[in-house]
This record gives sequence, C-alpha cells and structure tokens, in this order.
Amino acid sequence: MSGVVDPDSQIGRWLARDRPFVDALLRSAAAQDGDPIVLRAAIVEVAAAVRTEPGTELVPELGRALLQRVVDVVVRGRWHADDPERSVLLSVIPRLGGLLTDQPGATVDAVCAAARTVARSGDPALFADLLAAVPPTGADEDGVRAVVLVATWRSGAARYRAAALAAAATLPDVAARAVLRLPDGTDVAGVLRRHAADPWWWPQRPVEPGVVRRIGGFRGFGGPWLARPRVVPGGPTGCAVTADGCGWAVVADVHGAAVVRLDEPIDIASARTQDVLPVPWTDRVTGSAPLGTGVLAVSRRHSYLLDVVRVAS
Repeated sequence: MSGVVDPDSQIGRWLARDRPFVDALLRSAAAQDGDPIVLRAAIVEVAAAVRTEPGTELVPELGRALLQRVVDVVVRGRWHADDPERSVLLSVIPRLGGLLTDQPGATVDAVCAAARTVARSGDPALFADLLAAVPPTGADEDGVRAVVLVATWRSGAARYRAAALAAAATLPDVAARAVLRLPDGTDVAGVLRRHAADPWWWPQRPVEPGVVRRIGGFRGFGGPWLARPRVVPGGPTGCAVTADGCGWAVVADVHGAAVVRLDEPIDIASARTQDVLPVPWTDRVTGSAPLGTGVLAVSRRHSYLLDVVRVAS
C-alpha cells in the first residue's frame, strides 16, 4: 500500500497537532532500522481504518497509542498480512467504541498484547465481537485489562480460565454480560459460580451425552503430535496425554482447549480405560481421564484427536 495520510482526516489532523511526539517516534523507528516505506504504508492503513464520529477530533492518547504500536510492529519486521497485531490494529481497535471511550491507550495496549494468544488459541472473530459489545462503563486501566482477559478466555484460550473467572467477577454486570455474551438480565455471579464448579456447563449449551469437543491432531495438519496420543489420568490438570515420548497436560472447558507439553513424562503403569462410551464411533478406546463433571477426555487407536465425551448430564 502506498500514498499519504489525508491531512484533513482525523489522524491527519492529530499528526499535525502532535508533531513533536510524532517526529520523535519516527526518529526512534529510523534509529532501530525500521523500514520507512513500510512504516509510511502502515500509518496510511491505520489512518484509513480508524475513524471516529464525524466532526470530532482524534483523542491524543489514542493517536499516540496507535502510532507507538504501529512503529513497534514495523521495527520488529512484522507488519504483514498474517501478523495478528496488525490485524487487531486494523480490524478490531476501530470497532471498540466503549473501551476506547473509557481508556483509549490502555485498550490499544491490552488488545494488541492479547492478539497473538488469541490467534494461536482462540477465535479472533469472536474475540473482536465480544470486545466490540462492551459499552462505556467508566472503567479504569485495570478494568480494561480485565475485560480483554475475559474476552481472550471466552473466545477459546482455555489456559486463562481461572484468571478470567476472577477478572469477570470484578466487572460491572453490564460489561460482564457483554464480554461473556450473556443475555440481558442474566445473573452473572450465578453463571460464574456454576461454571467454576463445572467447566462444561454454560447457559443454553446442550448437556446431552456424546462428543462435545475434539482436541489435538496430527502435527502435519497443525496439531501437536506425530504419534497417536494416549490419554491417562495425571499431570497438573488431572488429565494428561502421552505422545512422541513426552507428557502433555490437557486444559479444556466449554469455550476452548489446549495441550501443554510437560517437562516430565507421565506414568502410564496404572492407567485404565473405559471401553463402553456413548460415542458415534466404534474404534477401540486406548485411554480416558476426567475433564470435569460427567465429562471424559478419550483417546482412540486410530485417531490423532482426543474426544471430549459427556457421559452424564
């Protein structure tokens, strides 16, 4: 992309008003060997994406936060189509009316900091929708970080569940309902308590027996394993996998799942299997371990995936 920032645009007028800050940041980028052509194109892209209400001026704190992030991404050589931070700067930040109203600088920083985690472990589109739904609430910086943490978990990053549940409990109900995607009038505290006790329960989610999630996969297709995994009880979460000569902890709930490689191997000497399960396949079960109330993680002889199976409502 080439061109220049429209001097009559909101970002164009801010660049002119805040010239000493802008010039100092551009000199810093040049000193770090940031590509000036890429940087100019990046600023033009952000200027085209970020538009506030007609007749209003760009909040200086927002302009500074955006430019600092753009410079940082460019200097690190990451301003390209596949970069998660570039994506949130162009397609997520412009949608966040409520959070930007409360804390523009903290919002840009927190959302960009979460971008790579969400791209790796969550659903970026859902992450953006959840944050965009949050109205202005007068949040401070800690409140903004709490909202972004909850959205990161709610969009699929299961490793952050415990911290996100604690953060959600600190939010005003209107913000919590929005970022958790709960209907108006929902008892937020009640939902959080029940989900804390049962990680596979969520309002309006089905509770019938059967497969509710699949985890992992062959490494050649983006999964973590080269060999077929075997589930065993154990590890820090109580549910582990042995594969490729290593141990892996399984972290999962109704919103997402992850596997984390462990430093120590898993003892499989006492592992037991449950061969009769309410599942839509006839493969032989090689291992199982509990993942919550009435829910098991199950490995099969001919699958690189783990099946998360609800065996009781």
